[in-house]
Amino acid sequence: MKRIVGLAAIFCSFSIFAFAAAPSDVADLVGTRATDAVSKMQARGYRHVRSSTWWNAKTGTCVDVRASFGRYSRIDQLKPSACSEASAGSPDLSNVPARALRACSRRADRYQSPRGGTNVVKAAERTGPTWLLTIATRHYTLECTVTASGRVIRMDAK
Repeated sequence: MKRIVGLAAIFCSFSIFAFAAAPSDVADLVGTRATDAVSKMQARGYRHVRSSTWWNAKTGTCVDVRASFGRYSRIDQLKPSACSEASAGSPDLSNVPARALRACSRRADRYQSPRGGTNVVKAAERTGPTWLLTIATRHYTLECTVTASGRVIRMDAK
């Protein structure tokens, strides 16, 4: 009987870890020194929310990071509501064409040489045939006017 209970416990623990697996964009950071991994998380668009929780506003991904002996030992994906501080203020970008988002994000990454991948779309508004995206970079707030096909018409610092 003890053997069956033990096997059931092992099976359950594997299924829990599989459900909470690390997202593919940060899975490679498991095993990385924590001091190096922090900057890599930020470069990939994640923002530290609290304790061991990180939020990526671009992808709507919330993760919990665990460190052991100075290295990331585990990264588990959480529901976005677990990053409620960050997700509450995030705009709904579901209607914005992906090409428009990517084009403005790439242009914002190159604006005045901020570190790539650190920009966050703060607002999106349809303005006739174009979109007006407000983007926060590390040092600037930018307004990007872009077509649905991804042609950036204008990029201005606010």
